[in-house]
Amino acid sequence: MKDKKMTLGIADILLPVLSIVFFVGLLTFAGACGPKEDGSFMTCHWAGQAVKALAVLLIVMSVVRLAIRDRGIKKGLSIAIILTAITAAVIPGTLISLCMMNTMHCHAVMRPFVIVMAVLQAAAAMIDIVRP
Repeated sequence: MKDKKMTLGIADILLPVLSIVFFVGLLTFAGACGPKEDGSFMTCHWAGQAVKALAVLLIVMSVVRLAIRDRGIKKGLSIAIILTAITAAVIPGTLISLCMMNTMHCHAVMRPFVIVMAVLQAAAAMIDIVRP
């Protein structure tokens, strides 16, 4: 049996890069609000923690895709990436409440960042699914 040469598609490169940008953004400029004066956290902190966990999962799935040669398995991972990205998008403000004021950092920065990154991630995975 001849060893097939593995070629990288756009999703193979784009998905890990987007996942890493997603995670690093949450760790830096797009994270949830900081602790209150008494050291406790607002609910947006927990939304941020949940989204960070999903961003790590997206990184893992994206990197695993690079090592996989089978097209069917790659498509299956792409479906999982889409579902994980959609879940990440609905966590802040829908599944887990954010701060009460719409001017807070979690509303103004974190939530839009999460939604944009999740849409980009899902779109890149969708490209992989529909390409021949």
